[in-house]
Amino acid sequence: MDKKRLNLVGLAVPIFVEQFLNKLLTMVNVYLLSRLSQEAVGAIGVANQFLNFITMAFSFVTFGAAVVIAQNRGAGEEERAAEASTTAVVANVVFGLAVGALLLLLHGPLLRAMNLEGQMYADAAVYLCIIGGCCFVQALNLTLATVMRNYGEARAPMLVFLFMNAINLVGNAAVVLRPFGLPDFGIAGIALCTVLSQVLACALMIACAVRAKVRLRLSRPFPFPLLRSILRIGLPGTGDGLACNFGNIFLTWCVSTMGADALAAHTYAVQLIAFVQVLGYSVGQASQILVGYRCGARDFDGAYKLAFRNTWIAMGLNLAVIFALLLLHRPILALFTDSGTIVQMVFLCLLVDVVQEFGRPFNLVIGVSLRGTGDVLWALFAAVGSIGLICIPLGYVLTQVFHLGVYAVFIALMADEWVRGQLMTYRWRTRKWQKYVLIRERRAA
Repeated sequence: MDKKRLNLVGLAVPIFVEQFLNKLLTMVNVYLLSRLSQEAVGAIGVANQFLNFITMAFSFVTFGAAVVIAQNRGAGEEERAAEASTTAVVANVVFGLAVGALLLLLHGPLLRAMNLEGQMYADAAVYLCIIGGCCFVQALNLTLATVMRNYGEARAPMLVFLFMNAINLVGNAAVVLRPFGLPDFGIAGIALCTVLSQVLACALMIACAVRAKVRLRLSRPFPFPLLRSILRIGLPGTGDGLACNFGNIFLTWCVSTMGADALAAHTYAVQLIAFVQVLGYSVGQASQILVGYRCGARDFDGAYKLAFRNTWIAMGLNLAVIFALLLLHRPILALFTDSGTIVQMVFLCLLVDVVQEFGRPFNLVIGVSLRGTGDVLWALFAAVGSIGLICIPLGYVLTQVFHLGVYAVFIALMADEWVRGQLMTYRWRTRKWQKYVLIRERRAA
């Protein structure tokens, strides 16, 4: 793999396209669901919170592997990097199978705890069981995509996810619109189309990895010490993401107490804001790889400056998108609903998010870069503390005590984002992260 591909544009653009397509897929699904009912939109919005939590759990392995691969490649340790790649693939598939089995057993209590009843419960249960039960396929997709990006092959995952989105779009449209007299498959049909597209994408991802000659090397017996090294980075490194997802699930519960319209508005707002986040997320993921590579090569000054420069780039991109959404929110939402109440709820959520976008890039770029050096505990403690002491209590008080409405949960998220972002920036400025770099000295390849 050509190391010249390891630059911000070469990495961030394919990651952006890939993530944008994923968000577009979810938005199209929401649009198709809105053709069924607003209750279906709310039910799937709740189910997606649990699926997002599961996807974040897969990052235990993918994030740790990304750090280990990037730093070892920066130090010229290609054999070690190849072994870490294979270890991550095997571990995440096994983890995905276990998580899927647990979800099939526990989906009932989880959905009832979110105040879902009747048809909303039935729709969410079917959707969650089908997609969640097959989540090992998504685990393999995410792991192979992470490995390929760290080898400079970011374009292939982008093209694979483009194909996946196209298949899912065609299938879901057929389920909802029922051309040629197709039977009514309902929510189950939409979920099955999603799983089918993921399976086809998985086959293509494996083929692309083989064609790109991505090195996979697994020693015998299984390298448990290497897996422990990956998890030592990955578990605390993505623990902050899990804390954030737990906070989102709790805030969704708060919204569920407000009724079906509030749940639908919350789902629309979350999906729109996801398009804002995707730009900063792409810059952050590219920065993690670049910072890890520089740390492996002992270029600490270059890593330090790169994170700050990319933070301002991410902030400018995010703000441009959120202001565009504020201008265009009415024609966009007209595709999904004709309820003026829901449109007004979403508009207030977007207004709150404007303030949030001034603080979010410090987490998306500097926070991710910090974890890319191996300094993962700071981000974990900051996230757990901020979610537990600020986000959840504030969200509960604003929605359950003062009854401010759906936009109040975004106020809680904004406060959390700002606090964590400033904590990440403080840690980066101290440069204490340098002592956590895995590669102590550079050796010849």
